[in-house]
Amino acid sequence: MIDPVIELTLCAALALLFAAAAWHKVSDRGRFAASLDAYALLPAPFVAPSALLLAVLESALVVGLLHAPARQPAAIASMALLTLYTGAIAVNLARGRREIDCGCFVSSARVPLSLWLVARNLVLIGAAGLLVAPVRPRPLVWVDSFTVVAAVLALWLLTAAAQRLAQTGPALQRSGGHR
Repeated sequence: MIDPVIELTLCAALALLFAAAAWHKVSDRGRFAASLDAYALLPAPFVAPSALLLAVLESALVVGLLHAPARQPAAIASMALLTLYTGAIAVNLARGRREIDCGCFVSSARVPLSLWLVARNLVLIGAAGLLVAPVRPRPLVWVDSFTVVAAVLALWLLTAAAQRLAQTGPALQRSGGHR
């Protein structure tokens, strides 16, 4: 059993993550479709419809994660989608195609494929998996709201910092650690 504060924190954090990812796919459809095409996993005619479908799926996950009766199915669907993304990254890493932009979030900087992205997705899959566990019944008190907001903010900042490291890491390695 997990505490309801953990459940609410994970739901809100994953919903925020999927909302940002869906926004990226909708706001710059061409760039995301190009990223998706670069993975070389889909026939060309399926790239644009798949890009749109992924944005719709991520948007549906946001709604599901924030709507209590749909949380467990949304968590399972989140794990499935993240597993799909992880598989696509792993296949291309195995092909030696690290230069591909992951297409993960809105950013002017590219994020090349790396084992870091696989590890990040495995952590996200685990977080979504926790949402399948039963929630310990207990009343929520005012401090729980503060805790959830603070935890989501901390997780978002941690994710943003890790994303920035993923963007700059390859450049730092090439330059011997000097920028």
